[in-house]
Formats: sequence, C-alpha cells, structure tokens
Amino acid sequence: MTAVEYDPFAPDFYPSDPFAVYRRMRDEAPVYRSGRWGWYALTRFDDVRAAITDADTFRSFEGMDIDDSRLAHVPPGSIGSMDNPRHDQVRRVVQPYFVPRRIADMEAGIRDVVRKLVASFPARGSVDLAQELAWPMPFDVFFHLMGLPGRGDETPEQQRRRLQLEQWTHDLKDRIPGTPHLGPRAKEATGKVQQYFIDVLNERRALHRDDLMTRMVTAEIDGEPFVSDEITPVSEISGLMMILFLGGVESTAGLVGTLFRLLSQNPDQRALLLRDPSLVPAAVEEALRWATPLQLTARTTAREVTLHGVTMPAGSRVVLVPGAANRDERRFPDPDRFDITREPGRHVGFGEGVHGCLGAPMARLEARIALEEALPLLGEFTLDGPSTFYPSSPNMYVWKNVPLALGPATAAGSPPPVRPAARETEIVVRVVAKEQVADGVVALTLAGVDGAPLPAWRPGAHADLVLGRAPTRQYSLCGDPADTGTWRLAVLREPAGRGGSAHVHDELATGDTVRVRGPRNNFPLACSPRYLFVAGGIGITALLPMIAAVDAAGADWRLVYGGRRRASMAFLVELARYGDRVQVRPQDETGLLDLDALLGEPREDTLVYCCGPEPLLAAVEQRCAAWPEDALRVERFAPRPLSDPQRVEGFTVELARSGLTLQVPLGRSVLEVVEDAGAAVLSSCAEGTCGTCETRVLAGEPDHRDSVLDDRERRAGDCMMICVSRSCSEHLVLDL
Repeated sequence: MTAVEYDPFAPDFYPSDPFAVYRRMRDEAPVYRSGRWGWYALTRFDDVRAAITDADTFRSFEGMDIDDSRLAHVPPGSIGSMDNPRHDQVRRVVQPYFVPRRIADMEAGIRDVVRKLVASFPARGSVDLAQELAWPMPFDVFFHLMGLPGRGDETPEQQRRRLQLEQWTHDLKDRIPGTPHLGPRAKEATGKVQQYFIDVLNERRALHRDDLMTRMVTAEIDGEPFVSDEITPVSEISGLMMILFLGGVESTAGLVGTLFRLLSQNPDQRALLLRDPSLVPAAVEEALRWATPLQLTARTTAREVTLHGVTMPAGSRVVLVPGAANRDERRFPDPDRFDITREPGRHVGFGEGVHGCLGAPMARLEARIALEEALPLLGEFTLDGPSTFYPSSPNMYVWKNVPLALGPATAAGSPPPVRPAARETEIVVRVVAKEQVADGVVALTLAGVDGAPLPAWRPGAHADLVLGRAPTRQYSLCGDPADTGTWRLAVLREPAGRGGSAHVHDELATGDTVRVRGPRNNFPLACSPRYLFVAGGIGITALLPMIAAVDAAGADWRLVYGGRRRASMAFLVELARYGDRVQVRPQDETGLLDLDALLGEPREDTLVYCCGPEPLLAAVEQRCAAWPEDALRVERFAPRPLSDPQRVEGFTVELARSGLTLQVPLGRSVLEVVEDAGAAVLSSCAEGTCGTCETRVLAGEPDHRDSVLDDRERRAGDCMMICVSRSCSEHLVLDL
C-alpha cells in the first residue's frame, strides 16, 4: 500500500471521498505528520476531543485556520484566535444573545423566513436546495439577529448594500488552487466586508437599539469599554463580527445542504422521518456527525505532547479533524451509515470546550425548521444531477449546488401529507372557537393559520400558550388526539395568577392568533386493565382524553370528579355520556372527596391518575403511599412547595460535552448557570412543572425538587429538571 496522504488544500479532496482518507489515517497514522505543510493532524475521536477540551495545552493564539484566512479574515482580534482569560471576557459580551431562551424567541421569525423561501417549491419540478434555501436562510437570520433590515424591508440603498455583502462573502472564498493562499478576489473582498461591518457598528454606536450590535458597541469588560474610539479591521469587535458572520452563515448553509442531500441519497431515512416527525432533531444531529460542516480546526501546542508514539514539540501546529473523529469506528458503530435512529451519543460537530461553537443552538434551530417546512413540500425528492462543492477554506464541508427533482405528487401541487414537527416546535395558530364551558372556564379551539395539520399528541400531553406580554403558561390538550386539524385546551380564570388566564378570558378573541409550543407529555397514559381517575377542578382537562381512550379500548374505569360548585365544573355535559362511571362530587353538595374510602384499599391491577390543585394531589399521594409502586400518576401545573436544598453549600457542575466545570452557588439555579455558559437547554416554566429542561445526569446525586418525576425516577438519579433541582453531592456531571 502507498503511504496515506492527507492534503485538504487539494481541489478534489472534499468532493471526492475525504472519509476514505480519514479511515486510513485513523488506522495507520493517528498522529499524521504533513511533510509538505509542516503540521500534525489528529483524527481519532478520543484524541480530537481530548485536544479541543485541553485549552491549556492546545492553544488558539495562531488561529483556527490553516490557510491565509487566519490572518486576513479572522485576525488576532477574533475570539477564534484568543486564549483565556481574554477569550471568555470577549465571549461574555455576546453570550446572552445565544442562550437557549433567546434563540427560542427567534423561532417564529426564522420559520417565517423559511416559509417564504420554500413557498414556491410545490409548483415546480425541481429546486436547487443549496441556492434557494441553505444559503439565503442563514443570511436572513444573521441580519435579523444583528437588528439589520430583513429581505424586502430595506430601502433601495440598503438592499444594494446587502446584495453586495452577499457577493463579497462568496468572493472571500477565492483561493489559489492547491495552496493556502487567498486569490485576488478574496483579498479585495476582505477589506470591503470588514469596512461594511465597521460602518454598521459605527452607525449603531451613534444610534442605539435593542439588539446585539448595540450591546457589542456599548459593552464594558472589567470597567473598560470593549470598543475603542476607532474601530479598525484588527479591533476585537471587528474580529468578533467576522467570526459570527462567516461561522454562522457558512456552517449553517453546509449543514442544511448536506442534510437534504443525505436524505435524497437515503430514501429509507427520508420516509422514516416523514412517518415520525419527532426524529427531526435526531436527523440534524446525524447529519452533523456524518458530514461535519467544520471538518478541521487548528491549534498550537504549548508544550511537548507525545501521542501514539509520535512526539509533537512545543509550538507545533496541530490540525484537529472533527470530520474524521465523527466517523471513528472506535466510537460509532457502522460509522459510515447515515442512520437517524442511531442511539444518541456525543459527537464533536460543533466542537467542545472553550471554543465550542457559540452559534450551535441557532444552527440546530435553523436546520430543524428547514426540515420541518421544506421536507413535506419536496415529496419523494431525488438528486437532479451532480452536486457542486462550494470553494471555501480547507476547514469547511459545504455544497454550492444541490439540485433536487421533486416527487411527482408534490410537483403536481398536491398538499403535503403531514408537516413534520419536532417535540419543541413553536407555531402560530388561530383561535377558531372560544366557548364558556363553566363559570370561570373557557375552552379554546386552535387551528393552524395555513390549514396545515398540527403536531400529533397523545393523552396526557400539554402545550405552552405563548401570549406575548402575558406570561407563558402550560395547558393540557383536552380534545381528540385523532383530530390533527385542531387542538383544544381549557383555561381557568385565576384572579391571583400572573395575568395569563386574565388575558385569555378578557382579551383573546375568536380570529386572534397566538403561538403555541409543544406538545410535551410528562403524564403519559400507560396500559392497565383498570383505572381510577381523580380530578379536581380544572384538572379534568388532563384526564378527558385518557378517559376517552380507555373507554374505547374496553378497559374498566371510573372517574371521581370534585369541584367547588357544579356550575364551576367544566365538561359535565361531555362526561354525562359515560353514565355512572363518572361520579360528580361538588363540594357545596357532598363535601370534600372521601379519599380514605376511595384509596384506602390498595389494588394491584389498578392505575390511579390524578390532576388538580396541590392540596388534592398531596392528599392523594399520602393515601397511595401503601399502593404498589408506580400505581399513582399525577401531574402538576403549579409547582409543589419547594423543600430546602439538601446542601447548604454550593456545588460544581461538569458539562460533559463541552468540558466546562461551573460553580452553582446558593440562590442561582443550575439552568441559569449553564445558560450563562452557553449550554443549549430548552426551558419553559422555570419552576419544575413542565419537564422541558430535563437533563441526563451522568454522575453525582441530584437533589430532586421538581413536580414531574415520580419516586422511582428520582431514585434512578439519571435525569433532573435543572430549573429547580440541585445536588446532594459536591459534584454533578450533566450530559450537556
């Protein structure tokens, strides 16, 4: 065999088969030495991850690029070319805009961008997925993030400047083939792109707005202004703007183009995705692993390092190759297979450690929305000719053109069967009916504004109602799960609440639009020959779909439904059809529920489902203490009273995927601390009731303070709700 040769500058390296080269490198030369270019390369997963998480040994001061762009595009003022402590100081300037809650707030805007881009797809026989979606989407999202005018909102002059910026961005990729040197177009465009951002930063310094650029130009670090009087191409803020722009646009374009290309080449995976939309996030992660947009990143050794018998002297340039690490058979079974059902596992598609990708949550969100919106419109699409690779730096794996031929049914204009929606999809819906169903209770019927099917759900599910100025609240879905066109939920007026229920009762009207997030199910219906349902007040909403399901299945069941007054108890007319299986117990007529008689004798073959106010839940839990484990299932929409933390001191949390160790003091939640550090964690209620922030625990003993997990799940200790739960041990390791 000839010696393995790795040359990412070769024009045909990425378009041919880089992964075959990586395979030989992992096997034959895990520490590869390039005689031509003078650097080393690491390709095995464990080696790459160890290096990117060891920022003291593998330093960043010479930049992450191995071509001339490390000096021209992201000069020393860029955070990509910084080590600590300065790196973290500069990163904290923009970090708050990239925490999950901020990113989640952008979903509706991103979805609107994508829908406009794909609107014409069904009427056509073919599309260029890269040019018509993968590239324009991240450009538009970047402009939105920075507070710049969106496409179509600009003045003619702003539109001209925007189009010119997009052209300059592509010109930046001009390279002299086979070398690390920039071509003449790239050299000319570099200064123009830098000056563009200098101009808009100076504009924002003169005219403040509530956006990221204003935060950047007004920020202070240790009491000193982040931005000096004069902004130049080598200023830290110029470098920060360039890396946010180039990294955010190109890496996302690469991920989205690759994702659709892979699905066209793997029709079985595409069909699986259409059948099970909950796999959308998994498909994004598998594409990140299979063809990582950032194929390589460079570091410089601060000391001598010996690995696999090869010694790299201090000061060596070392190329870390995530694109090879994510195909390492030592880490991933059958790594060359694209499999969206692959068991979840850590990859290094967005890096880790100090230089973990700042915009990773944004890229994941964009890719997910692109799939959710475009996939149903493309039908059984296939590649419509060869794809063209994008001429970029040797770091990146990106497609310039991905021509697709649409499936016959979709091309003919037939409506898509189902719009895929991930577990945490946020969509705009319209109130198509608002009905008073009891004193102080209104039922809302919601439908998609465009007539598309709503995300599927099962009995026990709830959704977030996002009300703008009023607080976001969780409400049980209480309609028919088989009805994919509408959702129904009921809202109790709560005079002492936070304003959400008052807004629904007094301001929300038929025809209005609202946003919903979900569905989510922490209260699933399990199989059993017998059920006892106990409802208190508005808690009946969670139980209605369960009762319908078990009745249709022929199970033995009964419902005991308590409330203050008969007139305040919702859905009595709907429940009347079940006859004496339903016992209605208004407090003013029959007193409090007789829980001792109801639950005094444990029954081996009966599941108890209870939803209602906290006093009822606590009393039912007490009566069921002697019942078989797992016999009782409860759901809370208000948190149970928090107990005192088990530890009176703070504790440390290690984020296993990013390599960070963080201090969690008293008075701050784990969620707040990890969000400040940039970890991507979805959250909603922030009080331990919705289950959105559930996080895997890899080591340590969590102090569970949530209202979601049952006793068995708490004892398992393998997950926690990080918005309220803390730690019994000095140290926790989380899968973040």
